[in-house]
Amino acid sequence: MILDDPGHLGWLAEQSESLLDFYQPHICNPDGGYAWLDSIAEPIPSQGHPLWAGSRALHIFGLATMLGREGAADVVRHGLNWYVDGPGHDAEYGGWFAQVGGDTPDDTKPLYGLAHVLLAGSTVLQAGFEEGARLVEEASSLIDAHYWSEADGLCLESYDRSFTVLDPYRGQNANMHLTEAYLAAYEATGKEVYLERATRIATFIAKPAIGSAGQAPWRLPEHFDEHWKPTLDYNIDRPKDPFRPYGSLVGHWLEWAKLCLQLRGLGVDEDWLLPAAVRLFDASVDEGWQPNGGFVYTVDWEGRPVVGDRYFWEPAEAVGAACFLARATGDQRYLDWYERVWQYTDEHVIDHQHGSWYAELDTENRPIQVTWLGKPDVYHAYQATLYARLPLDRGLAAWAAKA
Repeated sequence: MILDDPGHLGWLAEQSESLLDFYQPHICNPDGGYAWLDSIAEPIPSQGHPLWAGSRALHIFGLATMLGREGAADVVRHGLNWYVDGPGHDAEYGGWFAQVGGDTPDDTKPLYGLAHVLLAGSTVLQAGFEEGARLVEEASSLIDAHYWSEADGLCLESYDRSFTVLDPYRGQNANMHLTEAYLAAYEATGKEVYLERATRIATFIAKPAIGSAGQAPWRLPEHFDEHWKPTLDYNIDRPKDPFRPYGSLVGHWLEWAKLCLQLRGLGVDEDWLLPAAVRLFDASVDEGWQPNGGFVYTVDWEGRPVVGDRYFWEPAEAVGAACFLARATGDQRYLDWYERVWQYTDEHVIDHQHGSWYAELDTENRPIQVTWLGKPDVYHAYQATLYARLPLDRGLAAWAAKA
């Protein structure tokens, strides 16, 4: 099996180190926080310090610390200085600013960023940084106080700085990343509430994928109104929005396939988890994968591509989902897809000249910069290099802590 092949594992280890070689020397802004990097690893000050990107970097370098990367702990401490008591944290109202500095500073409090703080805190806590406990505690308390809806089993989307004005929009994306964060927090703390909530979110969003094939239930709705009714025409005039595009995101089907199997691996006894993962993955390659390689960004509600450009995070999530499905089912076709996606990534997505991965490709697999400027995010790519080594019953941080 390729997942256990020493040659392949060695290649993955090389990719892990190459990614960190790109980000580590340049990501720590001298004035604090993490920099947004361009295509050759130069900081882009106009992009500021988005909470989601910085939290992801903190998470990744927490993993790298546990895996023995020299200097990774210094990158973690740099980030903790920013997010624990530094400028990234709101000392007056609590929580963290959506973006500090840059051309578009933002003092709102979206769940998307908060979910990544919980993920990062859970990871660095397992890496031995006591400040991680503070991040987990505050993030969890804020979610309990302002975002979690016990009646719905889901979280609200966003508030203003003082947590007084609530956005009526409800989103799948932020809840998906909160599911990931809750799983990490469960493994970091042992608190069952995190696993229970992750399961409830997944039940609402991913379980419907096993419904009637005639209804194409795998085309997961992304956007909802305040009563959690899908708004299928949301942002129809903004199809390339980086966080709220029109249509259904094929990459999110892949992420949910992976999350369903992670829930199952952590002991959630729900008979729909494996069938949902299979349905979501199979649909993603049937509707999303293109003849010349790569996944389209979005499809409409008939399965037709809306945005045919490829994004770097989609093959990373496909690698994870295929890997987990291969281990869970023993089906060779998932190993075949695992190899196919890595081959495509190596040929088109990895920037072999300057390092890291191209963030965006056009329909002919040529690098472009329309939705994403530079190479802002190591999170998806670095995790993709680790999945082959990950057992089904542990998350990345829990595994790395004992690797």
